Amino acid sequence: MEKHVLELKDVSVTAKTKSGMSTIIHDICFTADKGDRLAIVGESGCGKTMTAMAIFGLLPGNCHATGKIYLNGKNLLELKPKEMNAFRGKEFAFIPQNGSEFLNPVLKIKYQMFETLKANGIKKKRDMFAKATNLLYQVGFENPETILNKYSFQLSGGMAQRVILAIGLSSSPQLVIADEPTRGVDEKNALLFLDRLDDSFQNSAVILITHSIDIAERCNKIAVMYAGMIMEYGDAKVILQQAAHPYTQSLINALPENGFNIYQNPAGVSSETGCPFYAQCPKAKNICTEQIPKLHQVDTVWRRCFFV
Repeated sequence: MEKHVLELKDVSVTAKTKSGMSTIIHDICFTADKGDRLAIVGESGCGKTMTAMAIFGLLPGNCHATGKIYLNGKNLLELKPKEMNAFRGKEFAFIPQNGSEFLNPVLKIKYQMFETLKANGIKKKRDMFAKATNLLYQVGFENPETILNKYSFQLSGGMAQRVILAIGLSSSPQLVIADEPTRGVDEKNALLFLDRLDDSFQNSAVILITHSIDIAERCNKIAVMYAGMIMEYGDAKVILQQAAHPYTQSLINALPENGFNIYQNPAGVSSETGCPFYAQCPKAKNICTEQIPKLHQVDTVWRRCFFV
């Protein structure tokens, strides 16, 4: 049986709070293969970034992940911290939503790149400089030597994101997760960055965490999240062109070109035991308040709804 680059099976994350234990993501399941572009979309606070942190083993101290997270067949949740650190340096890369905040402001860019290159087996300073220069050139810098001698606060947001992209390239990762990578970047540079991201990691599985349907349209797979759950997952074209789940429809209807039409709570009701979207859903029935629907497959798409 062929292994996926990444496979999540029934992954949940619970958090210990002052009021007790709280489940913040529920039974997440999806796969990503070599060359895949998977968009995880949803509103702020729906669990997109928490899902990424569970994959990377970087959850806050009060959080705990259960289920299975396989990277090339190895369950990451069973790894010891030292083993996980080795995976982070070589097998997968993380591109944060603000490159300027991720970079160390008191170290020149070259030293931050050298640190990553050294961890990936390049020991001679001359070789590290040559590799770093080449990586920066690959992500669109025409003057890489100048960039290497700058500090992060001397770079624009778009330039900092490209530096992060170059650092990610240094290890030829199997998996890349980009968390809102174009937030705070103007539209022109955002499109250029996404093109470079795609070109740079052609042989990697890439996950884009976003609230933007425009970015999701660049992907071949989509996972739509709401309240810590995947509501719809699968073929991107099918989901975007023939949206069936009420929540996915609401995201698309809320786009400016569709008139910002947002579903409203039809009766001012809510449910603590059933589907989290019940109160806003035009298809809701009594069963929706009593049970959480399971993901079920319809051709190339999985949906969490009793009625679609």
